[in-house]
Amino acid sequence: MADRILLLSAPLSLRGTSVYTVSLARELKLRGHKVAVMTPGGILEAALEDQDLDTIRAPVHGPLWRDLLYLPTLLELARDFDPELIHAQSHPLATIGSLIAQQLGVPDVVTVHTPLQAPLRRAPGATTHAIAVSEDVRQALVTTGRFPRERISVIPNGVAASLSALDDEPPPAGELPVVGTVGRLAPGRGLETFLAAAKLVLDAGGKATFLIVGEGPQEAELRRRVRELGLAAHVTFALPRARLADLFRPIDVFVSVGESEGHGIFILSAMAQARAIICTGVGGVVAFVRDGENGLLVPRGSPAELAERIRGLLDAPLERRRLGRAALHDVREQFPLHAMAEETLAAYATATAALPVEPAS
Repeated sequence: MADRILLLSAPLSLRGTSVYTVSLARELKLRGHKVAVMTPGGILEAALEDQDLDTIRAPVHGPLWRDLLYLPTLLELARDFDPELIHAQSHPLATIGSLIAQQLGVPDVVTVHTPLQAPLRRAPGATTHAIAVSEDVRQALVTTGRFPRERISVIPNGVAASLSALDDEPPPAGELPVVGTVGRLAPGRGLETFLAAAKLVLDAGGKATFLIVGEGPQEAELRRRVRELGLAAHVTFALPRARLADLFRPIDVFVSVGESEGHGIFILSAMAQARAIICTGVGGVVAFVRDGENGLLVPRGSPAELAERIRGLLDAPLERRRLGRAALHDVREQFPLHAMAEETLAAYATATAALPVEPAS
């Protein structure tokens, strides 16, 4: 079993892969493993520091041509840590992770969070073991990714559930409920749909504040769109905080309407905080969100249907609470963080066993 684990991560911005990295690093450390995260940094680096986890600042970005330029530096930094296993935290890092692992003579693992649109690249001769976060991702990894089925483990994202969230009170009389979304501010995340729905809700007399928590390349465009829609007094942009659970505490209705999802770690995190959720039924989400039972589903790119769902929950605080309690129950039962960590350690053992044994000299 690998006791010294190097997690290879792109910038720790507010995206699902970064949340996965922070959560996994904490769980591995709690189990007595020596863990370091090699990353260029980012806004969620503070979450690692809060837990006294080792961070190795390094030029890891994702595009292979760029990372290859820094391969000697990455190798030197990795050797200083002396890992027994390399775990690339997303599929763009699979090749650089396998190259580092080959040079150090250790096994390597890669987690794939979204269905692949092209073959998964890795170093020639690599014995990489892959973790797919859902069955949809696994299937795409085999077919489009051209990755050996026998070297894939399906390990859903796990999250830390908060029983204290059940004690959260509804907004005081006169205080507007908050409809919020959390994640990367980038194309494909459905943020234009979110803003269009906000406009429809307010125009129909709905009373709410809308919150967008995140950072990313689309922020300036989204702020401009808010002004064009006349929503400046109703929409707030906020940067993420180091404590991941705190991202969801101000939110009464959580919305995630991206065009695709691998497994929806932000949706699971909102459910783990007993929030009522509305999301698109895409990717792995349909495996755990049941419409009307523990959340609400809407079609992709439909502001009108999203607005209708939001208005229904704004007018029904008891329904929000019912959905939130059901969501928390299901997450605790199906996606505990400790289970994800244990299954990941089992994948490490499989990867280690597959590493060719050097002949004795």
